Amino acid sequence: MRYDRNLLPIFIALMEERSVTRAAERLGMTQPALSNALARLRTTLQDQLFVRTRYGIQPTPIALELAPVIADALARIDDAVLG
Repeated sequence: MRYDRNLLPIFIALMEERSVTRAAERLGMTQPALSNALARLRTTLQDQLFVRTRYGIQPTPIALELAPVIADALARIDDAVLG
């Protein structure tokens, strides 16, 4: 399976912010651009990943399972590149 590696930091920002708007601001993106990226993530991972609630977005069980793995992978890449 091919995926866009640029979507992984977006996933982590969504996990941490629990808000599409706040994640977009944090990443310097527009809210529609981040929503588009989320749609691509959902297609790639074949899961909703986040569901809207009254207070923002909540991760699905699959998103909760993926989050530490993705965060660790991104940290390792940062260490290797910025070492």
